[in-house]
Amino acid sequence: MKKKKKHQKRTKEPEINFHRLAKITSLTLSKAYKNFKNKQKINKLKKIRLKKREEAREIIKEKKELKLREEQIKKDLEEQRHKEQEELRMRKEKIRLKTEEQKLKTEELRLKTAEQRLKTEEQRRKNEEELRMRDKELRLKTEEQRRKNEEELRMRDKELRLKTEEQRLKTEEQRLKTEEQKRKEQEELRMREEKQRQQDQKEKRRKNKEQKLKDLEEQRRKNEEELRMRDQELRLKTEEQRLKTEEQRQKNEEEQKLKEWENKFDQERKLKEEEEILKVERLRQKEKEEQKLKDKGEQNLKVELTSRLEAFKINKTKKN
Repeated sequence: MKKKKKHQKRTKEPEINFHRLAKITSLTLSKAYKNFKNKQKINKLKKIRLKKREEAREIIKEKKELKLREEQIKKDLEEQRHKEQEELRMRKEKIRLKTEEQKLKTEELRLKTAEQRLKTEEQRRKNEEELRMRDKELRLKTEEQRRKNEEELRMRDKELRLKTEEQRLKTEEQRLKTEEQKRKEQEELRMREEKQRQQDQKEKRRKNKEQKLKDLEEQRRKNEEELRMRDQELRLKTEEQRLKTEEQRQKNEEEQKLKEWENKFDQERKLKEEEEILKVERLRQKEKEEQKLKDKGEQNLKVELTSRLEAFKINKTKKN
């Protein structure tokens, strides 16, 4: 009986040690796996933090470089703008001086034109006065001739009347017989005299008219020649003024183009500044999005690790 008890004790002892060993091994493995996972998680978090710090340093470095580039660009733009403003000021000053010179030339030309116009007006008044005096003199001469002719005719008529009266006294006795014949003769004579007088007057008027027309034609020819010369001179001056006006118009167009170029340059400069601002804003937005993605990745990693640990604990509990 004693031998059986001893045998039983020997057989139970190894079973108890194996169970304990299995329990201790399971706990050690679980603790080791848990420590391994925690270390892996810590190492991963350290790598993420190091990566974030490196990225933050890179971002800070890029920001500094971007700020330096922006300052350099602003400085270059400011120098360029200063040079262009100085060049523009010199051009405007040159244009202003040319404009002043053109104004002085235009004023001088206007004064010369006014002086020439006054001279022309004075000459025209003189010519008109001369023509008026000639017409008046011609009218006076014609009137004088007409009076002389009328006086001569009146004297002739008077002499004829005297002769007729004498003849009438002499031929009073024969008057009744020859009265009809006499009236006819007198009427015929009067008609011939009237006709002759009219012919003389007509001839005189024709000669006077021809002379007057010759004088007027000569004066008109002289006036036309003078006017032609003046018109030619005026055309030359007008052409010169037109050329100067065309030159001034071209200068104004160049100035307008210069202003348009300045406006275009300002717009381009504003667009460049806006593009730089947009680039910086996009970079900031990209950094925010990357930070959000990193935060989200870390959160997802934490959730995954938590779920895996819980699953491992459940499996471990089931095994136990």
